[in-house]
Amino acid sequence: MTSRVARLAERLAKGFSGRLPRIFLGCLVLLCTVAVFGSWALSSPPGSGPDDEYHLSSIWCSHGYRIQYCEKSESIYEAKIPLQLHRNGGPRTIFCYAGDSRISARCIRELDPTAVTKLESSKRFNTSRIAARFYDANGYLVSANTNASILRMRFLQIAVSLVLVGFVICSSGERKWAILLALFVGIVPVGLFTIPSTNPSSWAITGVFTAGACAMNFFKSTGRRPRIIAAVGFITALLLTRNLRSDIYFMMILCISLGVATGVLGRETKASLKINRAKLRRYGFVLLLGLIFFHLKVHTLAPQTIISSFLSGKFHSFVSDSPLLFLGLLGGSIQLGSPDFAPPSAVLILMGVGLAIFIGAVLRYVPPAVKVIASVGTSLIFVLAYFYVDGAIGAVSRYLMAIYLLVLVMLASSAALGIRSTTLKISKSSWVTIFIAISLAQSLSLHQSIRRYVTGTNFSGWNLNKGAEWWWTNGPSPLSVWTTGSVSFAVAILIILQMTNRATK
Repeated sequence: MTSRVARLAERLAKGFSGRLPRIFLGCLVLLCTVAVFGSWALSSPPGSGPDDEYHLSSIWCSHGYRIQYCEKSESIYEAKIPLQLHRNGGPRTIFCYAGDSRISARCIRELDPTAVTKLESSKRFNTSRIAARFYDANGYLVSANTNASILRMRFLQIAVSLVLVGFVICSSGERKWAILLALFVGIVPVGLFTIPSTNPSSWAITGVFTAGACAMNFFKSTGRRPRIIAAVGFITALLLTRNLRSDIYFMMILCISLGVATGVLGRETKASLKINRAKLRRYGFVLLLGLIFFHLKVHTLAPQTIISSFLSGKFHSFVSDSPLLFLGLLGGSIQLGSPDFAPPSAVLILMGVGLAIFIGAVLRYVPPAVKVIASVGTSLIFVLAYFYVDGAIGAVSRYLMAIYLLVLVMLASSAALGIRSTTLKISKSSWVTIFIAISLAQSLSLHQSIRRYVTGTNFSGWNLNKGAEWWWTNGPSPLSVWTTGSVSFAVAILIILQMTNRATK
């Protein structure tokens, strides 16, 4: 069966390349990507995003006091917002289903008029400059119809993310298909849920990733046009993500450093195969300065302190919570929407197989320097997860997703350039395995996300329309959305896989 699928896809790809221009394939991938993100935007009800009570209240009050949306309260530390946006308002809010995965979102349809028109005081909204730009932009889409407002906001996030990633793709040259492949492997399932949401992490993920990837492309590219696009994308990402999250500057510095290092050191030459001791001493000196700064300003590197931390209860955090965060990126923990359900266990297995095959397929074409840089980036995921948990922030995968995506893109982009006069070639068995594993993981994740809200997880079966208790008042049915999202993702990744091979021949 595997060989038949491979032969069929190869014949289709040859037909496309011979008769239709590549721009058609690019437009088709873009259309499929919009359909996938659109399906995920429709898959969950208002209020299902991470910390949505805080973020929605901040959006509603982002433009100051406005009648019906955000009004002045008796306390200067509070504001009056619609009752339906209060999480502790019980069954009269859009969060009526949260906390129990067996309950569908049907209760949203049953909100009484008072819940929509009545305003209650709340402290749960943003009063600082953190993420103010995100809240302001979405604040223009606020209306009396909460459902329609939130849906428009989700599609705004999709548009912003596609524009940012577009800078990366347009500045990548022939490496774009390999980069797209890495992104499609990396965003399932957490990225697909978080990006089309009302959480600032949507902009943080794509913005920080874009800054790092554009920095890499700027130094990897030799043409003037790709460098200009990379510079514009880099500046746009910096401006868009300013003060977006409390850790945004730290994450930005790390990703830009990884991108610059990959762009500068990632080209494979005969000289790079030999150890240049002079360069090694210079890089070692810079690394030493960085470690001294880290020791004095960020966290002590004193051996006795580090050893005592690992011998204490923090050792359990490092060996337990850090791996849990990484598994969350693959759908292995409760990371989607309301913290009361997780993707099926099969998603973690499929993503693990797909990711392993992808890394194994590209790693042999990656220069040694990039392997080292990617190892540092991967280590950062585990180390930063430990500090996040230790700092009571929590093991939330979306906080570190930008580094994860960038590491995958670094490997794929460098592999596309080749090593030792060879070019990237993914075997038929490898890319068929990647196609089946990642496509199935995405489809199962989307199905479970829709199932949780239309009937609750105590129901099963493939037909999402059967017994559905909640859905958007207008638009396609739950089953149609799942089918559209699944087919669109499969078509897009199939094209990308085949074009990745053809672009590097």
